[in-house]
Amino acid sequence: MKKIVFRVALWAITILCLYFAFRKIEWETFWTHITGANPLWITCAVLLTCISYLLRSRRWQFLFPRPVINYFDSVRVLILGFFMNNILPARTGEFVRAHLGAKVTGETRTLVLATIASERLADGLTLSLMFVVFAFGLSNAEHRTDFMYVAVLFAVASVLVLITLFVKAQVFTLADRINQRIDSKLSNYTFNRLQVFINGLTPLTARKQLPYITLWSIVIWCVELLVYVCISQAFGAHLSGSYCVLFMVAVNFSSLIPAAPGGLGVIELITSSVLVSVGVGRELALSMVVVQHVIQYLVVGIPGALVMASWKKMRKEIEEVEHEQA
Repeated sequence: MKKIVFRVALWAITILCLYFAFRKIEWETFWTHITGANPLWITCAVLLTCISYLLRSRRWQFLFPRPVINYFDSVRVLILGFFMNNILPARTGEFVRAHLGAKVTGETRTLVLATIASERLADGLTLSLMFVVFAFGLSNAEHRTDFMYVAVLFAVASVLVLITLFVKAQVFTLADRINQRIDSKLSNYTFNRLQVFINGLTPLTARKQLPYITLWSIVIWCVELLVYVCISQAFGAHLSGSYCVLFMVAVNFSSLIPAAPGGLGVIELITSSVLVSVGVGRELALSMVVVQHVIQYLVVGIPGALVMASWKKMRKEIEEVEHEQA
């Protein structure tokens, strides 16, 4: 019953967002923008999106405390995780990825989940820094302020993680004392998972791995930015660098909101509203957002479906994860 209520609530959010995103638009103008998009620029956007996922797979290898996953496995587990995010609600694909990553590497799911958390933190911090750098090119002070709050939030989260890693010995000691007083199976399990998770975050401060993580994060998001530049050019919007960053930030931050698979509806409503507020026509803004979202679905969906079909022994594992999350 809880599972049904949860999914109904998520789809209700999506339906409402789609309604508000598409209500009162001029459909003829919208389709004119869609059909009139330059195919060459769209092709470039697709290729760059593919490259960004290949780069993400390489970076993920450095997010493990020790080398335990080869590039081929990193690609297929990462792609399958993003694919499941697009077909399961509330970003459940992250847990599928953690589960499959544990099977492939022999590590615990908690540790693999920590590497995914590190990935999200690196992404959020890199996006935030890019926004801060380009924010002064935005004429709309309200957007500078709104997204600056998000940038500060990721900065605070990063600082807290770093502090935790630097004083992890003291954290473990304190947790152990509390655990000894409680002394139950649940507390023992929780303490053990806490240790594994925090140790899984250590590459963020490791001298050998941090430079690679930083470099790959910068390269990944520069490639992602080029995707939005290509989409802007394809539709003749010719957004400046600052507004392409705003476009990218709006899409990625809105996708963090738990909703139906792939952020459907939420991304369309929030991102198109942001673009409209900076002077982009409503139909044009919505057409760019829709095409960007479709590209994401295709780039992840096609290889994800192929991996799913070829990786037969993992289907049952995925079903188990879905059941646990429900």
